Amino acid sequence: IDGFKSFEGFALNLPPFAVILGPNASGKSNLFDALRLISRLATNDVRTAMKELRGEPLELFRRLPDGRIANRMAFAIETLLEPTVRDDFGEERSLSLTRLRYEITIIRREEDSIERFFVQHERAAPIFKKDDRWLPYGRAISKEFRERFFPQIMRRTDFLETSERGGKRFFMQRQDGKAGRSRDLPAQQAHASVLSSITLVQEFPHLYALRRELAGLRYLQLDAAAERLPSPTDASEVLERDGRNVAAVLYRVRAETATAESPDGALSDIRADLVALVPGVTDLAVVRDEEKREYRLEIMMRDGQIFNSRVLSDGTLRILALLTLLHDPRHQGVLCFEEPENGVHQTRLQKLMAFLEEACTDPTSEVVEPDRPFRQIIVNTHSSIAASAVRRSVILASRSEVVEPGLAGALRSRTTMDPYELMEQEELFDQDLKAHRATRHRIEQFLAASELAERAT
Repeated sequence: IDGFKSFEGFALNLPPFAVILGPNASGKSNLFDALRLISRLATNDVRTAMKELRGEPLELFRRLPDGRIANRMAFAIETLLEPTVRDDFGEERSLSLTRLRYEITIIRREEDSIERFFVQHERAAPIFKKDDRWLPYGRAISKEFRERFFPQIMRRTDFLETSERGGKRFFMQRQDGKAGRSRDLPAQQAHASVLSSITLVQEFPHLYALRRELAGLRYLQLDAAAERLPSPTDASEVLERDGRNVAAVLYRVRAETATAESPDGALSDIRADLVALVPGVTDLAVVRDEEKREYRLEIMMRDGQIFNSRVLSDGTLRILALLTLLHDPRHQGVLCFEEPENGVHQTRLQKLMAFLEEACTDPTSEVVEPDRPFRQIIVNTHSSIAASAVRRSVILASRSEVVEPGLAGALRSRTTMDPYELMEQEELFDQDLKAHRATRHRIEQFLAASELAERAT
């Protein structure tokens, strides 16, 4: 990420489960904003994609040390795709490559006294095994996982690239296969990404799969007050970021996963996980009220009392919304989850973090479950208790400031993020170095005292 908010020349290797730990204003939420922008650019024009993020479009560009605002922001993201992809019309295709790198650069220009935003550069390229440096959890991908999900059909050309001819810039799309035809699109006044125009799997399967992966990113910043309200029957079937329609989504998940043997479908699994994470809960139900045209939640406690969502604790509601999303068959891919510690007791928080880690895909495992969807979860937290439960997944976020050369009093501020293991090793090295220096100092003192003793003799 470069040129977006607090990011300058930023790069981060994310494992399947990542916990970003850091103080306020360190840039944790800015990382989520960057991922959300990339996701929205896959389906919207640039100006629309910038809406609903924190700040006006102009405020998303990095502010330079001299007070000016940068005129470009650039992103690159490397993905692991499912080996097969299906579009909304039921057409299904297999992918010959599942590791793709996507790049996009946004610039701003003032035209007719109006700030306008354009896509300047866009690229989608295969990542081959010999060039792939991704090590989830710092360990190599297992042979079983690689053989199943990493087909390696050679391809020399990019699926999408930006080129110039005759002083004009073009976006070039290439079909699959060695003899795939290419299609050019003018790039001088591109208000939207090429990826956002790929709506069918037929012609460009890899680009469609990439678009679907990026667009599928989900962001949760749950609000217990919103979750307490019943859901109208015409509420969205996709969980809102504040969880306000959790009852409607839960009702839909139960209906879509029900079978003759299991009439409650995935609701049974959600119930079991809720009972395990929240002591005292024994049952969960979602009720449709035909008269009021709404769905409501009901939970039974160990003493037999039944409570609706209006009187449930903040933590119980937040955990229930999260479980609903994780068991939703329509959801796979990346989940960004803000502050899981809110309203959750620390003993339950540790269980919740372990549950989230277990829910993620583990490419280092030698046991591959073919029907389990790909899932990655990135958590932002202030809580050291949340981080301590999953130490190998923790990434420390901080804001560094350096004096800008040539500008008196100007500071260059940027976000940095480092894996906890790396920081821990550095701290241990510093401790060893201090101990070494202390020992050396004592030796020097001893030698000096010995020399004085010799002279005195």
